Amino acid sequence: MDFLTKIENLINHLIIKLQELTVSFIKKRTPAKVKVILMKLQNAWLFCVINFKRLPQITKTWLIAFIAKTKANLLSYNYKAKLKETYDAAMAQYKLRQPKNAGKFKAILYAPFMMMAQWLKGLSTAQSVLLLGFTAASFLAVCNIVFSGNRLLNQHLNEGRAPASIEDEIAYPRPVYYKKPTKHLEITSIRLPVYIPEVNELRSIDIDFVATLSNRSTRKWLEKKEFQLRDYLILHVEPLSASFPLEEEGKEIIRKKLLAEIDDFLILHQQDGHVTELKLTYILAN
Repeated sequence: MDFLTKIENLINHLIIKLQELTVSFIKKRTPAKVKVILMKLQNAWLFCVINFKRLPQITKTWLIAFIAKTKANLLSYNYKAKLKETYDAAMAQYKLRQPKNAGKFKAILYAPFMMMAQWLKGLSTAQSVLLLGFTAASFLAVCNIVFSGNRLLNQHLNEGRAPASIEDEIAYPRPVYYKKPTKHLEITSIRLPVYIPEVNELRSIDIDFVATLSNRSTRKWLEKKEFQLRDYLILHVEPLSASFPLEEEGKEIIRKKLLAEIDDFLILHQQDGHVTELKLTYILAN
């Protein structure tokens, strides 16, 4: 085991030594300018890590200072004197190349080209072509953006927009049964009051019904107030013969009575809704 440990330590030592030699070789072969750039990048990274929380504030301060400096430089630059200097140099070159009896109109016509030649002075042919090409492309791009924006604005102003409430825009109106199941309120096993029966007569009547409300909010409110609604119906539906709801006429009367009483219950509690439909689903008499 000791022998293996010594071999492992020797290998680790050789690996570390090889890494040190590699790093030393890279440092010696790296140019001085590259070292300076890497040092600046490292310092910038360390600055960002240390001042991470303050980066927005530092960036804001730098932008304000940069904008102020750029604005000051632009305001301090004498454009008029620079243009006059270029114009004078261009005219001097024109007078040297043209005869003395040349007309003023010809001088005015050649002035822009001579000024451009002065601006491009000192650049090679490739550099001049590249500069002029990018300048022309930028100018055309700005013109295209302006004309496109103007065209879109005119189209928007000319077409206008019709009100959203116009019925002709609704090509496929919603059907009557749209989301109708979400407005259903189901009440089960409600026992209606009956007259005291005689011997061998029906003694109670239990019914189930489904009421369709005008909106979902009213249905949700009635679900929360179901027990109050049951008490209200029991108190306001008059006693009847237990066998009466088993007939077709009795079913229709009970249905209309329940619909009216539920509407009165909603009005009593100042709810913005009403019953649009009520169906008796089950009747049990015993």
